[in-house]
Amino acid sequence: MLTIKKVAILPLVLVILILISACSGHNEVSDQITGSASSSSNVETVDGQAVYPIQNGSELTYWLQSQTTLKPSVNDIPFYQEWQQRIGVPIRFSEVSATQAKESFSVMLASGNLPDIIEYNWLDGVSGGPEKALKDGYILKLNELIDRHAPNLKKYLQEHPDIDKLVKTDNGDYYAFPFLKEGGMTTQWAGPVLRKDWLQELNLDVPTTIDEWHQVLIAFKERKGVRAPLTFSSQTHALQGFLDGAFIGAFGVIRDFYHEDGKVLYGPLQPGYMQFLKTMNQWYEEGLLDPNFTQNDRKTQDANMMTGASGATVSSGANIDKWEAALRDGDPQATFVFAPYPVLQKGETPKFGQEAWMYGAEASAAISASSKHPELAVQVLDYAYGEEGYLLFNYGIEGQSFHWKDGKPELAELITSNPDKLSYLEALTLYTHTVNPGPYVESKELIGKLAVTNEDHNYDNWKTDNLKHVLPPVSITSEESNEFARIMSDVDTLVNEITLKVILGSEPADEAFRELTEKLESLGIRRALEIQQAAYDRFLNR
Repeated sequence: MLTIKKVAILPLVLVILILISACSGHNEVSDQITGSASSSSNVETVDGQAVYPIQNGSELTYWLQSQTTLKPSVNDIPFYQEWQQRIGVPIRFSEVSATQAKESFSVMLASGNLPDIIEYNWLDGVSGGPEKALKDGYILKLNELIDRHAPNLKKYLQEHPDIDKLVKTDNGDYYAFPFLKEGGMTTQWAGPVLRKDWLQELNLDVPTTIDEWHQVLIAFKERKGVRAPLTFSSQTHALQGFLDGAFIGAFGVIRDFYHEDGKVLYGPLQPGYMQFLKTMNQWYEEGLLDPNFTQNDRKTQDANMMTGASGATVSSGANIDKWEAALRDGDPQATFVFAPYPVLQKGETPKFGQEAWMYGAEASAAISASSKHPELAVQVLDYAYGEEGYLLFNYGIEGQSFHWKDGKPELAELITSNPDKLSYLEALTLYTHTVNPGPYVESKELIGKLAVTNEDHNYDNWKTDNLKHVLPPVSITSEESNEFARIMSDVDTLVNEITLKVILGSEPADEAFRELTEKLESLGIRRALEIQQAAYDRFLNR
């Protein structure tokens, strides 16, 4: 855990610019940086620590997903403006929406025109994972760069060997500056949400089982006249809302690989997957599901919840304050409650949910092998893992978004009672990095305070046994990556197709399950299971 204390910003230091001769080709650059030859830095350091602001005249390019819809560009977000001022290095951002990220990323790699820094999920979002990205010469192996030029991250990983194990490949290669949860913290950040005022009006308890959810949704539809009682956001794919664990987990499966007592399984092969689809088909036929669930984006989900068109959804806690504020303009009693992940039998512990590993690879910043400024990129990213960076990324600017109280940082009224009527979490999005993943260490204490704003908005309601079953961030070898990617491309297409057919009622569930099982076998799902099992076994032996 980082020690938080009041620190002074280092004074501006004039630095001598040292010209670095240009290197051509991915392999030459990679060899120079990761080989045995020493590579001189053009940044002044004190005891190995870069002196900020750096101000060496270079500009970095940075690709990432959009952080908020509150501003048109990353460049308009106060946090990013302050960060660049602190580090002294201008950054030219290229940003894409979550729906465009995968396609944009693939196009960027194919073009060969890569920015200095790429913030992405290098485990789940890249064909072949980080080992193949390193082997193919897209990104740099960071071991020596971190050892020489990232003292903050190096120190943190040395102090947290459990996290260090997660952020490298089976070969021991560091490939990105990671998004970390402080002190090995795990976070349950999303789950089922319902209109509490409607439950009270209808004399209904917060549902905990699938049957209770069924009755609540029927009551919302028949007694409240709600058009789409249960809605979802399909921000990245048509089935996202269904398959993120909130309802499917009640049937003991997820639509992915997981493990039971060390044995890797694939959810759609299990009978529970089809039981889940039968239930969703019933709810769809009864008009309990949003009929547009395959098309809804986050804005549609917001609109449904803020207008009362829907009374239940699955969401991160960051949205709730915004929804309540909008509803209370016309209905002062409107409020939401976080419901437990549903189970089949009352009293059971939910098996799957959103609780995350200490490192899940999302929004981790790799450095492209074609970067002309790899050392500078490392020093820029390392700022976030030091004391000053920790405060900026989590709390923002002293005197503006936080102040000191009893030796600890405390959020100011700009965040808690924003003059522009931004919700608590919306303000954090603009003035800090707290509610977004990225290459920094997330404050355990701050997130803990955000998690319990009142008894109805208590993240503890969303606790599950998820980490006992979901796979950790395993790495598939570069040799297996093409085979695994080929198998899973066909498998994912098939599973999505049959899942939609069953939910929408165009194919009987039992017939669909037989078809799914047979076709999965022919597509090589057993080989994919072998590859995942081997990756999991290697992870356990790291």
